[in-house]
Amino acid sequence: MADVTYGPIVPEGQYPPFAVVTPDDHSAWIIIAAALGLASSLVFGAIRVFVRETISPQYGLDDFTLAASTFLAVIQSSIVLGACSQGLGKSRRLLSPEAQTGVQRMYYTSNLFYCLALGLSKSSVIFFLRRLTAAEKHKRVFDTANVVVALWTIASFFSIALQCNLSHPWISTNETCSGTLLRWQIIGAIDIILEVAMVGMAAYLVWSLKTSRSSKAVVVSTFGCRLLMVFAIAFRLDAFDEAGWTADPTLLEASFIAWTQSELNYSIISATIPTFQNFLKNLNTQFGGLGADASRYGGGTASGSRAHRGNNQSFHMSTLRTTKGSRMDAEEEDYDIGVAKPGGDVGPEHGVASNTSAATVGDGKSADATSIASDESQRMMIRKDITWHIVSETR
Repeated sequence: MADVTYGPIVPEGQYPPFAVVTPDDHSAWIIIAAALGLASSLVFGAIRVFVRETISPQYGLDDFTLAASTFLAVIQSSIVLGACSQGLGKSRRLLSPEAQTGVQRMYYTSNLFYCLALGLSKSSVIFFLRRLTAAEKHKRVFDTANVVVALWTIASFFSIALQCNLSHPWISTNETCSGTLLRWQIIGAIDIILEVAMVGMAAYLVWSLKTSRSSKAVVVSTFGCRLLMVFAIAFRLDAFDEAGWTADPTLLEASFIAWTQSELNYSIISATIPTFQNFLKNLNTQFGGLGADASRYGGGTASGSRAHRGNNQSFHMSTLRTTKGSRMDAEEEDYDIGVAKPGGDVGPEHGVASNTSAATVGDGKSADATSIASDESQRMMIRKDITWHIVSETR
């Protein structure tokens, strides 16, 4: 009787698939999760750089922390993909003893990088929340949260590093590895608590803002995207095979490894989502997160708003609405209100040019000169709507 082989039927002129899922080979799951996750993380990282370079050109600790997390995730994913090429995801009976040792060492190393990258991605979100406020009570809460995340990251790192036989902790096959599942469950439980807490901190940040509930809900829901991490963590823990960890880890833990890659890369992606300025324009506190022009350009910084003020001490006002019957053709225009120089001039043209009007009072001082001269700050400014009737005259 002829031998029967099982495998994909490859049409003539085509190459066989890169990886095939068989009873003895589940590496395709790991490869897909790692490759797609890494590509998505890099794309979102590029978007974040684009936002910082064009819309909101001010890097902060949140950006540098996430960059470090992405860098470690690239290393981690590269190690996992390299381990797949050596036999990760395949049954141990298909691998030589040397290959088994090498694959387990690579997978052990990838778990250590996973702990560090995951912790840094969480710190990035907390640093971003801290960047959006100037209130000391908020900063204390966020600083405390960062300390908790750092402690959790260090504890997770050593919990995974010191497993099984400490003389060769990367080898789990035929070793006594008691409590491995319990370690991952404790790490995952605290991970879930931290994710929920970060969404709660976002709600705490916007709770006292004088804005509509719908605006607050948009902001909180943006950070709430991280709650999908809860499902990834739950599926990851459910996929862990405690018996397979010592019997045939390279094959039976393939699903667990795939969910690990999904969780790590989504943590990095969801850390970038809140930086999309259109979602956060309602948090325009002008203390570093968003600038004075966020409503018009979707970004900017408080220091950037001062760029509108030159030697003439002019400052940029928000949109002014003209009344019907005025000589302006547009329904809405933006104006720069000039503050008079000591000599009484209001800018180089000494009058109204284009869509700029000169607002001065009798002695040549601006009506807003006092507030601007008070250290050139717009903090605690009371917003007021003014109707202007613009008339252009030839001097």
